[in-house]
Amino acid sequence: MNDRPLQYGGEPLPTPSLFDRVRDYLSRGPRHEELLASADIRIGVSGIRGKSSTSKQLGQILGERGYDTYTKVTGDHPTSYHNGREIPIRRSGPRVTLYENIDLIREYVPQLAVTDPDDAVVMENQAITEYTMRMVNERFLKPDVLVFCNVRQDHNDTLGADRQTIARSFARAVPEGCHVISGEQHEVIHDYLRAEIEKRGATIEQVVIPERHRGLIGAETIHAIDHTLRHIGEEPLPAERADEMLDAIQPEWAHLPVGRVFNAAKVNEIESTELFRRALVEGDDDESVPVVGEPPADEPERVLPFVFLRRDRRGRTASFVEYVNVLAERDLIDRVHVGGAYTGVFARNVDVPAVEHDTDDTSADEVLDALLAEDLPVMFMANTVDPFMRALTAEVEHREREARGEEPVAPLPDY
Repeated sequence: MNDRPLQYGGEPLPTPSLFDRVRDYLSRGPRHEELLASADIRIGVSGIRGKSSTSKQLGQILGERGYDTYTKVTGDHPTSYHNGREIPIRRSGPRVTLYENIDLIREYVPQLAVTDPDDAVVMENQAITEYTMRMVNERFLKPDVLVFCNVRQDHNDTLGADRQTIARSFARAVPEGCHVISGEQHEVIHDYLRAEIEKRGATIEQVVIPERHRGLIGAETIHAIDHTLRHIGEEPLPAERADEMLDAIQPEWAHLPVGRVFNAAKVNEIESTELFRRALVEGDDDESVPVVGEPPADEPERVLPFVFLRRDRRGRTASFVEYVNVLAERDLIDRVHVGGAYTGVFARNVDVPAVEHDTDDTSADEVLDALLAEDLPVMFMANTVDPFMRALTAEVEHREREARGEEPVAPLPDY
């Protein structure tokens, strides 16, 4: 065993004693509170769809306006952004621990405090239960402003079976004294949010979408950024910038040498998936149209769903069984492909023929070939946070570059 002490510049570094380590552990809470209090602006981002992009854009815009910023984004690739510098968040396993927020605040906020500009911390709330969302808001971030992107049907097994119950879970996670900026446009849901949030001693405002952007996918999240900027005393986005940001997130098919693909799995839930489907095949992206209803008079193009399932998202799986059956009932699909966990259960419960893929033993390029061989535009659905789906997305991007005549990009090492 090597007993030589660690050295820096030829000088031995002190070795913390057991007492030092215990004291450090017990002081994490008070020290975390001090660090949070030192940040001039703390913004949390919650909701179902658009949290990651909204968090990243808010951090970027505040940085452009002279703030020292720390932004945390979760999702498929958890990442920290310190004044625009991208730093991957390393995790020891697939499970997310909320206590990583303490370590990240401890690492980055002191770096913000040593410079003159105002500090801004923007954090995506990755929690998926009412209790853990409240923990993030009340203990780990204590936001001055909380952005609700929207209320959609996802995480039904942990947040609630319907949109009102999900809205209640979000509202009950709001700390006293916080101001909520809500992108949810359904008036009944917004009124419910207002009543619940005001009971908790917090305030709420609803995002106003200008006429020129109504019906565009993601409009509520882009204009939530405007409302947030106004609330903290900043000028809203120039109209041209908002137009560009919205245009960039409208769905378009990826054109491959053979066939077309769109990755709707990144939105995770059925309402947004249906908005994407309509925009792609019908040009109808009106968010006021419900998922279940009469089909349009003219015959829309059919798509081929590839539904990827995760064993830890059973509520989401049940939602996509229902969604596939609605599409089948409308005669908008006539078959489905499925991969991931419990494919047999899914196949037995849908009303169209289902082709199962063993994505543990089949490569992404083989699965993509099988999907494209059906001679229909392909939509990935349900889940994207999985090594197989990352490989499938990379294969689509590779073929899309090939179709454009671009040079292939060398593969990145495993994330």
